[in-house]
Amino acid sequence: MDDERGDQQAFERFVDQHPSLVACDAPLARHTSLRVGGPARYLLESEDGGLVGLALAAAKRAGLSVLALGGGSNLLVAEGGFDGLVVKYSGNSYAVDERGGPNGVVTAAAGLAVANLARRLARAGWAGLEWASNVPGTIGGAAVNNAGAFGGCMANDLIGLELLDAAGRRSDLANADLEYAYRSSCLKRGEIGGVVVTAVRCRVRRDDPTAALARIAEYQRLRTASQPRQLSAGSVFANPADDFAGRLIEVAGLKGRRVGGAEVSAHHANFIVNPGGATARDVYTLIRLTQETVWQRSRIWLRPEIQLVGTWSSQQLATVLEPPAGAAGEVA
Repeated sequence: MDDERGDQQAFERFVDQHPSLVACDAPLARHTSLRVGGPARYLLESEDGGLVGLALAAAKRAGLSVLALGGGSNLLVAEGGFDGLVVKYSGNSYAVDERGGPNGVVTAAAGLAVANLARRLARAGWAGLEWASNVPGTIGGAAVNNAGAFGGCMANDLIGLELLDAAGRRSDLANADLEYAYRSSCLKRGEIGGVVVTAVRCRVRRDDPTAALARIAEYQRLRTASQPRQLSAGSVFANPADDFAGRLIEVAGLKGRRVGGAEVSAHHANFIVNPGGATARDVYTLIRLTQETVWQRSRIWLRPEIQLVGTWSSQQLATVLEPPAGAAGEVA
């Protein structure tokens, strides 16, 4: 017990040493695209990888859980918040290694918005990430979640990434190490816990900026026509094989369905939006209602693409993440 108190005091000393960087009981809603959820016990925002590494090491000694936060565009934070350390790495620089010929490698700090990166590369005559030009969140979050759109995804373009492990040590992972699956990776699945991605390396190729920007403009047009503009966490459910979650939700009659302040978007049924006043519990309840209704209507269990983090109970998590008995082979 004395050792545990000593460890906790060590982390609190770290907090005392960096009062401008570490916030206590920090509201997380403002850091997520849904604008719901409770506070973090500690929130560290920094572009200094060395400092983040020290914080991770102190958190490990204190036995604190760690959550790496990118743009917060794929998260549902519980009303009780996150009882641990939330790390928001804010580095946002990038550079392209031309390597001769038409091909290059872009190395981007993980805190850079992926849409911003894609557009800046296109303007400079580098193509390959146009599909990401309307994807919310950071390039680090996109790498962890295997974000994708318009036929592209991170698994196809990523070479590797740099991260800090749970003890604050720097490490590198190649594409194959991430064991990518549809909208998932070993990092998202928690198979390597407590890590913070600090940089991402992707393939790019030379192209006419006018052509690359034209593709981006077309993707913008398609997105505007198909996706809601209200606060959301992006696609809530992964698409099942040979079908679309949005279609299944729509045929189940759930477009426009509300629970409290949360609503199944009338624009795109695979989005749950917060027109104003929604709580994390509202969103959670609507996710459950959607899963159950689609299951009853189509016998397909929709797997969440959104991540539930924080003080959700094990039963709440299992109810959303685990399909009902008899659903083998019918899971999205």
